[in-house]
Amino acid sequence: MLQVDVCPFASDALEDAMRLAQTKALNSYTFSDCINFLNYVWADIYSQICMIDSGYYSRTVQLKSKLTKLPKFVRNSVRVYAAQRPDDVGSRYDFRVCDDGDNGASGTYRISGTDLFCPSAERTTVWLEYCPQPPQLFFTFHNRDPKIYPDGHDVIRSSDYQLYTLINNKGINITDRTVTGDDIASCERWYLRHKNIAAGIRDEDVTEFLVRRYEPEFGKWELRYVSCDFPYIFCSYRNSITGEWHSGFFNKAWEWTDYNPFEFAGRNDNVEYVACKYNDKTGMGVVVRDWNTFDTKLLNIDKLPNSGNTVIFVENYFEYKATDGVAYKFTQGYWYNRYATDYNYEKVLEAYPASPDVGDVVNDNGRLVRYNGSAWVAADNIIHVAQEETNPVYKELGWTPDSRLVYPAPEVYRYLVARLAEKFSALNESNIMGVQSELADAAFAFQAFLDKDKSGWKRIRNVNLPTATDWL
Repeated sequence: MLQVDVCPFASDALEDAMRLAQTKALNSYTFSDCINFLNYVWADIYSQICMIDSGYYSRTVQLKSKLTKLPKFVRNSVRVYAAQRPDDVGSRYDFRVCDDGDNGASGTYRISGTDLFCPSAERTTVWLEYCPQPPQLFFTFHNRDPKIYPDGHDVIRSSDYQLYTLINNKGINITDRTVTGDDIASCERWYLRHKNIAAGIRDEDVTEFLVRRYEPEFGKWELRYVSCDFPYIFCSYRNSITGEWHSGFFNKAWEWTDYNPFEFAGRNDNVEYVACKYNDKTGMGVVVRDWNTFDTKLLNIDKLPNSGNTVIFVENYFEYKATDGVAYKFTQGYWYNRYATDYNYEKVLEAYPASPDVGDVVNDNGRLVRYNGSAWVAADNIIHVAQEETNPVYKELGWTPDSRLVYPAPEVYRYLVARLAEKFSALNESNIMGVQSELADAAFAFQAFLDKDKSGWKRIRNVNLPTATDWL
């Protein structure tokens, strides 16, 4: 059975909200404003879901020592219990928060800042269930209406990584614009070299991050673009078998982030970096070559040859505005003979005329001959025009990825869009009746979802077997 992934993205929520609010928020507010609006509303909705049922977003980790550092970004719903396995219902025993009187007693725990103190973790199997903070949402600025560079864009790379310089074993200077993707792909080792040479700091080998391992079944992802803009290193890889492109960036902790500006359209992101800069305020900064979108143009049609006795071969149909102001149509696959002016083009004859004029051209079984007044001689000065050239489109857009929205029910997305639309219309000092109506309906549907019986979610909440009192 066909399954279609219809999971929306953060840019979808913003686009739907702007359509509902009848405003172009991306033009009215900065990128950082829109990011703040989006994350504030999403965090509020996330909290409401966690308070009703933490199970949808919760994570469970095992405590192995008396003192444990809480995982990063713990939000709420901290729960400590003992069990052989997380899904062991019968033997699960909930721990309680200890007070000053029984500090360190068995079956208790205490949280101080980011420290979780649980003495029983050294004697038995103890689990911690918690809800993390919602991951920050991003969207790619102008991924629906990017700036187009019809004449292309220069490839710009930087090796400056704050205190370090990115170098390679081939000694290739990546900032040199004559360096090609093949040159970069030929480098086997990459290093970060400290700029203070006199300090004697050893080069840091970063090959394991920048160069991907070769897998014969899936081909090799060749590094063909790399550029630094601290704290990020932007990379583009091309598959040696399929020719597909994959781009993204590393942060200073060498964590990889996929760049997916057009994934909202339901396709893979076959883009190659051309120039990369990041800007947290504007959200802009990268120029890419989109290998899923091509621009086709015809060459040598703006101005046809000036000299007479010239033959042109038309490779593709086009219309030409001559000096007399008339637009003439040239048919694909034919030769045209130019006489005195650029509007005196005539199709080359297929048969010899009975009374030829000087300059007439005939196609004699694929051989072009011209009449010079006394004889037919081989025609020279043959020029091809209207050649078709196809290139990927160069686009300028935001540098951040487009986050997937993960939620348990469609009412969540509807409520998110309504909340964003209400924020945009309020800041725009407009009162759109449709926004208020949709917000009321979406809020009612969202609250109705939160009130549903969650027993179907298979959340494990029973910590002891039922007693007679429970049955009564």
